[in-house]
Amino acid sequence: MTPAPAPLANYSDVRRSGQQLYVSGTTARLADGVAGVTVGPAGAKTYDVGAQTDVILQKIDTALRPHGSSVGRCVAMTCYLVDMADFAAFNEAYNRWFPPQVVTPTRTCVAVLALPHPDMRVEITAIAGLPERDEGPGTSD
Repeated sequence: MTPAPAPLANYSDVRRSGQQLYVSGTTARLADGVAGVTVGPAGAKTYDVGAQTDVILQKIDTALRPHGSSVGRCVAMTCYLVDMADFAAFNEAYNRWFPPQVVTPTRTCVAVLALPHPDMRVEITAIAGLPERDEGPGTSD
C-alpha cells in the first residue's frame, strides 16, 4: 500500500487524550490516487467499497501501532458512506476485521452527500484504547 499524501489541512491523524487515541477521518486516499477505483475503457468508474474499507482499516491500524494500540483495540467507530447501496459490501469488509467472536467497537454508520474527493466512497473515524500499564513511579505519557 502506498502512503497517503500530506493532508490538505492542519490536523492530527491521531491524538491522545488520557488512555484513548482519537483517529481523524480516514479514507482510501493513497499517494497515487484512491484505492478501489477502476476506470473502464470508456472512462466510466466503478468503485470497490470493500477494497476501500480494507485500505481504511489497515491505515487506521498502521496509524495506531506506533502509539501501542491497534484497530483491534478500537472502542468506537463512525463510518460515513456516500451511498447506502454500498452498505452490504462495506459490512462484508468490515466484518473481516471484526469477526463475531471478538469484542467489537461500537459503531455508527451514516450516509453523507459527498466526501472530499469524488472517488472516496467511505470514511471512518475511530477511538482506540491503550493497553493497561503500571502507573507507578517513573511512568509518564
